Amino acid sequence: MNKKIILFFPLLIAVFLCELLFLGLKNDPKNIDSALVGKSVPEFDQTSLLQPWKVISNQDLPKQYFLINVWGTWCHYCLKEHRFLLELNKQGIQIIGVNYRDKLQSAVQMLENLGNPFVLTINDSEGKLAMKLGVNGTPETYLVDSNHIIRYRYSGELTPQIWQQKFIPKIEKLTD
Repeated sequence: MNKKIILFFPLLIAVFLCELLFLGLKNDPKNIDSALVGKSVPEFDQTSLLQPWKVISNQDLPKQYFLINVWGTWCHYCLKEHRFLLELNKQGIQIIGVNYRDKLQSAVQMLENLGNPFVLTINDSEGKLAMKLGVNGTPETYLVDSNHIIRYRYSGELTPQIWQQKFIPKIEKLTD
């Protein structure tokens, strides 16, 4: 009897691991909550991407709600969402760009060629601010209120549909 249990034990472990994997596959990685939601934007002081002599810190953040968008020129989805970020900028949405682990020249060239949707662009070539934000990958977009409290985090390409479904309801609550 003990020999039969020992023979089936590896099978039971394999079934258990497969079940865990199956449950994990059902989860959408874009729905992972940030530990910073409900907390202040982490303290930082980093150079501007476009004005390397200028240091940007929390004191430079807008006094109204805004977005923080973490991006890189090496990121396919960041390039895809860029046009929509330009549209949001034209609508008066203030966006802080965090250029994550990128080459300075590539990032500057992209903004010159495609347009700059950002009111401030932070050079995060070492990933320090992204680490403080808990970035899992790019692109990531954070909705921040006028008190610099992070209210929402979205991981993935920001599209008009995501904007309408996820961001607009949260912005309406902020502006009520």
